[in-house]
Amino acid sequence: MLKYLLLTPIAFYSVALFAQADTTVYYMVSQGDIKGSQKVWQNNANEYHYSYQFNDRGRGDSIETTLLTNNAGNIIQLNTSGVDYYKNPYSENYILKNDSASWEINGEKKSKKFTGEFYNVNDGGPAMMELLVKWLLLQPNKRTSTLPDGFIHTQEPLGKNISLNNNELKLKLFSVYFEPSPLPYYLWFTTDMKFFASAASWGSFILKGYEGLADSLFTIQEIASQDYYEQQLNNNSKVLPERIQFIHANVFQSATAMVEKDMTVDVVGGKIKSIYSSSSTSSTKADTIIDCKGKFLMPGLWDMHAHFGKEEGTMYLAGGVTHIRDMGNAKILLTYKNQIAENKLMGPGISYISGFIDKKDPYQGPTGAIIASLDEGLKAVDDYHALGYQQIKLYSAIKPEWVAPLATRAHSYGMRVCGHIPAFMTAEQAINAGYDEVTHMNFIFLNFMGDTIDTRTPVRFRRVGDNAGTLDLNSAAVKNFILFMKNKHISLDPTMNVWQGMFDEFKGDTSNFLKPVVSWLPESWLANLAIQTPFGSDAQEASYKAAFSNMMKMLKLLYDNGILLVAGTDGGEANALHHELELYTQAGIPANEVLKIATYNAALDCKLQNEYGQVLPGRDADLILIDGDPTADISTIRRVALVIKDNRIYNPRQLLQTQGWKYYY
Repeated sequence: MLKYLLLTPIAFYSVALFAQADTTVYYMVSQGDIKGSQKVWQNNANEYHYSYQFNDRGRGDSIETTLLTNNAGNIIQLNTSGVDYYKNPYSENYILKNDSASWEINGEKKSKKFTGEFYNVNDGGPAMMELLVKWLLLQPNKRTSTLPDGFIHTQEPLGKNISLNNNELKLKLFSVYFEPSPLPYYLWFTTDMKFFASAASWGSFILKGYEGLADSLFTIQEIASQDYYEQQLNNNSKVLPERIQFIHANVFQSATAMVEKDMTVDVVGGKIKSIYSSSSTSSTKADTIIDCKGKFLMPGLWDMHAHFGKEEGTMYLAGGVTHIRDMGNAKILLTYKNQIAENKLMGPGISYISGFIDKKDPYQGPTGAIIASLDEGLKAVDDYHALGYQQIKLYSAIKPEWVAPLATRAHSYGMRVCGHIPAFMTAEQAINAGYDEVTHMNFIFLNFMGDTIDTRTPVRFRRVGDNAGTLDLNSAAVKNFILFMKNKHISLDPTMNVWQGMFDEFKGDTSNFLKPVVSWLPESWLANLAIQTPFGSDAQEASYKAAFSNMMKMLKLLYDNGILLVAGTDGGEANALHHELELYTQAGIPANEVLKIATYNAALDCKLQNEYGQVLPGRDADLILIDGDPTADISTIRRVALVIKDNRIYNPRQLLQTQGWKYYY
């Protein structure tokens, strides 16, 4: 269940609301369109059936589940079959016999002595949430232990009256907490404890007939959570002293990728006043002096491929990420941007925003402006400019012939253009039509596979996995294309962490971006580290691993030829960014240059190099202190000792503790 709280909207309803009806139907609503459904029925009081499917750009689960509960409401048997998010075969089975609980996911069997836990379903759709919440309400302190591990709790719900077509509904808003995370996940119930909806900015599951309520429910959730997020910031940060001095610091000068050793940095009123050798004297009378003892002082990191949700702010700051470029989101992002700037929400500065545009299509993107015509697209560019967006991101279903006029309109406003390469188009064609940047390394490889590929679908992944390993990087075609990119000043956001997850990790592996921090993880995570539903099958392992290997070689080749690289994650917050940087060094890029990519290059790509990305007098104190030397060992970038941002100071160890994470010491 936790997986589906984090990745997809969830909800279900019971048969009680439907007079003389055997099946209850929910719709997944995204951008005003129905993208999936959940059907729920019971054969008797203890036997439940769920049929669940949704379409996310050609991906999405299609799952059938039958489960039995005992009279107390706990799950005693579950059988699930179908396909997972990536359309791979999926099965999950659970059975409770006497004092033994056993479960099997895709053939991997585990068991544990049963002591009253609730089975935390891995997959099978969202409908099980009603069972969980009802179980929680019967437990002491509304808290239950779960299998395979961990705890979940809830609290007294908020009562809300909602109007739709002049009819008033009385609903309950529950906050559910998957420990040790303190973040609330919201679930809507009727007053007689039937599940009603789960609302999110990118899509909601809601009872059929009430689709129009989704946005209102999400707005209510945002208001309900505001106090929590403000308290979180105030409890876990302090106002920066008026005058603070860092002494004996090794300062990273990102524009040159050089380190100045044993330096003092004076910060006054939130701005860097001066930088000088610690052997010199200063006229600054500091309120606070921090002896860095040779630690590494550098600009805050940038995640150049974020889709920010406010629940991510803590982990971003704990990892030293003080800026993000958002690559596509709902308009609530503008509220988050302002709240962060006003120190009402914890998180990195949302320093550059991409207006997401895709064509209305069965494979359309999940957010932003979904257009039916070029004129609508041009208006979307106008609207994004009026809202202060700096960039347009085009997506996979855009017609190739629309790219040039959309890019021309964006460029007329001084906006950049980037994104996926639309279906039936190559990267070279998109660049000639006006792209300033290519998003994702797979589109570099697809450039050499022709313009007949329907990249709206997961073919944009599968074709690369099958064939990228055979591309000759020394060929004239590759050399000419890289020179073309260089002459056109095209930058690349490669998201290598994503491709390692798809092409280099298989069933039973531990995700590479988690391996370096396994000892930091909450105890409840440790039982589920092995990958159960990989992107590739065993039969594809050889070709997929060859594809990722060639991607790494291409990354180094692009760097060697002067292509501006920027580091982004496309999910996973700071820990994924740290691993992204590790992959760059594994590809052969020097660690000091990798740090430049994550700081100066990011600001340069956003045309913000005169404001951010460097430690210089006159700049805002946008600083992180690293306990180690990441120019010698990039992995020490995780050992963030201090973060300064927007006149507040953060202790990463404390931030991690709030999420149940440990620290390196």
